[in-house]
Amino acid sequence: MNIIFKRSTAVRAQRRGPSAWRGCLLGLLCLTLAVPARAELTLADRGASKYRIVLPQHAIPAERYAAAELQQYLEKMCGAKLPVVSDAEKPAEYDILLGDNAHLGKARAQIDFARLGPDGFTLRADGQRLIIAGGRPRGTLNGVYTLLEDRLGVRWFTPELEVVPKSIRVRLPRLNETIIPALENRDVFWRQFMRNADFAARHRLNGQHYGLQEKHGGAFTVYHPFVHSFDALVPPDLYQEHPEYFPLIDGKRKGGYVQRCLSNPDVLRLTIARVRQWIREHPEATIISISQNDTFNNCQCALCKAVDDAEGSPAGSLLKFVNAVAEAIEKDHPNIRIDTLAYQYTRQAPRTIRPRQNVIVRLCSIECCFAHPLETCPAPENEKFRDDIVAWGAIAPLMYVWDYTTDFAHYLQPFPNFDCLQANVRFFVKHNVKGLFEQGNYSSGGGGEMEPLRAYLLAKLLWNPETDVQKHTREFLAAYYGAAAPKLQAYLDTIHRPVREAGRHIHIFDGAKSAYLAPELMDEAEQRLDEAEALADDEAVRFRVQVARLPVWYVKIATGRLAGPAKTDLAKRFVAIARKAGISNISEGQALNDWAKKLGVD
Repeated sequence: MNIIFKRSTAVRAQRRGPSAWRGCLLGLLCLTLAVPARAELTLADRGASKYRIVLPQHAIPAERYAAAELQQYLEKMCGAKLPVVSDAEKPAEYDILLGDNAHLGKARAQIDFARLGPDGFTLRADGQRLIIAGGRPRGTLNGVYTLLEDRLGVRWFTPELEVVPKSIRVRLPRLNETIIPALENRDVFWRQFMRNADFAARHRLNGQHYGLQEKHGGAFTVYHPFVHSFDALVPPDLYQEHPEYFPLIDGKRKGGYVQRCLSNPDVLRLTIARVRQWIREHPEATIISISQNDTFNNCQCALCKAVDDAEGSPAGSLLKFVNAVAEAIEKDHPNIRIDTLAYQYTRQAPRTIRPRQNVIVRLCSIECCFAHPLETCPAPENEKFRDDIVAWGAIAPLMYVWDYTTDFAHYLQPFPNFDCLQANVRFFVKHNVKGLFEQGNYSSGGGGEMEPLRAYLLAKLLWNPETDVQKHTREFLAAYYGAAAPKLQAYLDTIHRPVREAGRHIHIFDGAKSAYLAPELMDEAEQRLDEAEALADDEAVRFRVQVARLPVWYVKIATGRLAGPAKTDLAKRFVAIARKAGISNISEGQALNDWAKKLGVD
C-alpha cells in the first residue's frame, strides 16, 4: 500500500457526544496495543524478545537515533530491551531492519529510496522481519515514530506528557505501506514545539526553529535571514549617501523602515554581493530570503511603477528583482533557493512575470477570516485570498504559505479557529503548497489560548492533512485534563458557537470587545471552566484548567467589565497563574509584566 498524504474524499469522523468521554478516558488509562486478531509479528512476549534492531554499518546520526528511540519505547512498553547491531553481522530471522540496510536483500529492489525523499519511508513485514526503510536524513526516524504512534499507541501530547501503553505482548499486523508527506516543510511556530527539539522531531516537524540536531536529521530548510530582509541587504544607513537606493513616495525619496527601489541597478548589485557573502558565512543555509520589509512604503518611481502597472501588482517589480538575484547565484549555488513573500501589497500575482525554478513564493494569509475554512468562507477577504492562491499556484514552481493561528494583539483571549484548521491545511495542499508555516504564539514562554491542544493538532495536520482531528482532540483532552475533559470540550463548543451559528468572522488583530466574545458567552464559558476545575483529578490537572481559564479572565479585565477591588483581585490571580505557567507575553508586542504594571499588579 502506498500512502501519500494528500486531500481525499474520505468522510470525516463525526463528532462524538459527551457519553463517549467515559470510554475515551478508560481507553487512555488502560491503553493496550490494538491490533487485528491475526497479528503476524510478535515483537516481544512477557518481557522477552527474539528481535534485534539492525542498523546500516554506515548509519547516519538520525538512523542511530531512530534505533535508540525504538529500543527505548519498546522497553517502556513491555520491559524487553532489544539489542542494536550492525548489518555487518549475519542476518537472522527476527530482525528489525532500519534504513538502507545490507540485509534487505530482494526487498531493496522494491523500495524506491529516491522517491521517498528526505522524509518518506516504507514499513513492511517480510517474513518475520520488520523493515523500516526511509530516505535520508529523516525518513527512517519518521518511520519509527509513525510505527510507535499509529501502530503501537504511543502518544506525545506535550513535552512533559507522554502516554506509553503497557502490554505483556507487543504484536504488529502485516505491514506494507509507503508514506511520503505532502508537505516538504512542516513548521508549527508555537512555543510548545520550539522549546523541545526531541518533541518536535517526534511529531515529524522539520522547520528551522526547533533546534533540530544531526540526530533528528536536522531541519529541512535553513533560512538566512528568516524573513523581511531588505534592511539587511541594503542597510538603512546608506540613505544619507545614496537616497536613490530607497523608495520614491509622494515625489520624495524616503528613508527609515521602508522598501527599496527595486529598479535601481546598484540595489541589485549590492543585493547579489550580500547574498554571496551570506552563502559564504552560512554554509548551512538552504534558502536565502529576499523579501520585503514588514511595512508598505514601496517605491513609486517611474521605472518601478511602470513594471507594477504593466503587471497589475507591485509583485511585478519585486519578482523581477528576485528573479535577477536568483539567476545570478544559480550557476555557482544550484542547491540554494531564493525565498520571497507574496504579502499584503505584493500578494496579488503578476500578469506575465514568472518565478524562476529556484524561487520560493511564500503567500501570506494575514488579512483573512480564520473562523471558517478559507475555501468556503464568504468573507470578501477570503474570496480574494482564494483568487490569489489559485493565480500563484498556476505560475509558481514552488509555493509555501505563511498561515496565522492566534490573535497577535491579544494572545490570551479566546480565538475560535479550531473548526478550520484541517480544512485550511487541506486547502493549501490541494493547491500544491509544499511548505506550511503555522505562526502562533512564538514569544518566549508561549501560553496562547489553548496552546497545547492547538499546537498538537497543527503538528498532526502538517504531517497528515487527512488525520482524524476529532480523535486526536478527544485523546488529548482526556490525557491532559483527565475527568475534566468533557467540560473542556464543552468550553470549546461554547466559544465556537458564535462562529458556527451566527457566522461571526475572526481576524488576527481582533480586540477583546469583538462580537464573538460577548459578555453572556464569556459567562457561560466560565461556568464550563468552573465545572472543569471542580472535576480536576489532581493538582497538575487543576493547574492546567486554571491556565485554560485565563482567556475568559483576560476578556473580563480587558473590556472593563470589572472595576475597583474586583478587577484588582482578578488581575492578581491572572498574573500569578500566568507567571507560574511561564507565560511571558500578553500580545506579540507587550510583555506580561508590563501589562501587569498598568493594572497595578506587582
